Amino acid sequence: MAKIKCARCGQEKEGLAEIPFKNELGEKLGEQTCQDCWQAWVGQQLMLMNEYRLDPMNEEHSKFLDEEMKKFLNLT
Repeated sequence: MAKIKCARCGQEKEGLAEIPFKNELGEKLGEQTCQDCWQAWVGQQLMLMNEYRLDPMNEEHSKFLDEEMKKFLNLT
């Protein structure tokens, strides 16, 4: 794991051990997100899924979660 400057917390920390997506968004996550902020997002995502009764297999719901993740993690 390389050290990265996290877009959310602004600290220089170890990046993600494993990139969660194999696409452009996954690359951004790997370059701009620390493990601590990723774990915070996982908790936030679960809350959103429960509150709005989202199904990540539903394309519309998945897009909503992706947009919320970008906002939460300050991805550019």
